[in-house]
Amino acid sequence: SAASDVYKRQSIRCYHNTKGGEIVAVGTYEITHERIMESGRTLFLKNGYERTNLRELCKGAGITTGAFYRHFEDKEALFAALVDPAIKGLQEIYDAAGDKCFDFVSVENIDQIWSVSIDAMAEFIRYIFKHFDAFKLILRCSDGTKYVDFTDWMVEREVEDSIKLNAVLEQKNIPFHKLTVKEVHMLYHSYYSCIFETVLHDYTEEEALQCTNTLAKFFTAGWREVHGL
Repeated sequence: SAASDVYKRQSIRCYHNTKGGEIVAVGTYEITHERIMESGRTLFLKNGYERTNLRELCKGAGITTGAFYRHFEDKEALFAALVDPAIKGLQEIYDAAGDKCFDFVSVENIDQIWSVSIDAMAEFIRYIFKHFDAFKLILRCSDGTKYVDFTDWMVEREVEDSIKLNAVLEQKNIPFHKLTVKEVHMLYHSYYSCIFETVLHDYTEEEALQCTNTLAKFFTAGWREVHGL
């Protein structure tokens, strides 16, 4: 609305008491927005999404609950704002790695598929640790939101790509053993559960890179064995 646009542009020049006695934060719309994000991040990490109280969140940001709704529709919209950018970036890395993998598929260079997977794992981990708080929110603090199914989302994408890879292998007359969808889902779920242990148990980035490199080698050997490649 026009009034909202004016509010966004307007700077609040001093602290003032509201009717309820709360103190309204000084600064522009953008500064207040960032304070809400920071308060939400802190409390969601501390309490989880479900146990975070909106009034306490607003108090931490120095605003009223009424002011909160000028910035976010509800508590879940705030949670989404904290994690969606990190998820989008991870999906872009995933898509690029998948495209690269399919480009390598041929009888002559089938081995290179697995090296791509190991390289992609390192990039995957570095990205997660660059956005560590966002992924901790997703993996540990998201009960009560749609993000609680994040691991399953990743697994389902892997299953879809596995089906596509099977089609490419068949098209290029590369012999392999085809797993059932349930077998693929089970294996990828164990794979991602291991990867996300690095976030859930606060590994350092160096520890995570070392452990997931071992994990990638372990699963690479396993995939090749079960596929007969």
